[in-house]
Amino acid sequence: MPYAVRHRKQIQAVSGLDVVAGIWLLISPWVLRFASHAASAPANDVVFGVMIAALALIRASGAYDAAWISWVNAVLGLWVMISPWVLRYAHNRVAMWDNVIVGMVVIVLACWSALATESEMGDSERERRDVR
Repeated sequence: MPYAVRHRKQIQAVSGLDVVAGIWLLISPWVLRFASHAASAPANDVVFGVMIAALALIRASGAYDAAWISWVNAVLGLWVMISPWVLRYAHNRVAMWDNVIVGMVVIVLACWSALATESEMGDSERERRDVR
């Protein structure tokens, strides 16, 4: 049981950091002042920032067995990372680097959270087998 608790704390911490990354993505077009220079960047960052933060918050607040939420966040992070080229605002270096860095952070944190869940579930199954 202590092992599972340790992993839940890990999921809470990493998902909490993912919430922060989502909030940063949401406000970064105005903080870094590229909102008026890259037309599609602010809308993309707001929409995906809200989705990333919301999913990570759900995960951090108790959905410890729902690894799929973190995997969805990893895919969203991949989109954030490639969106400057897909939406054609990679010429704006500030917006491009912001999205690449935030996307990579979201991917790493989301995968960490998902893998912590996988590990927790694998160990509980192992414990059940050992009891038999």
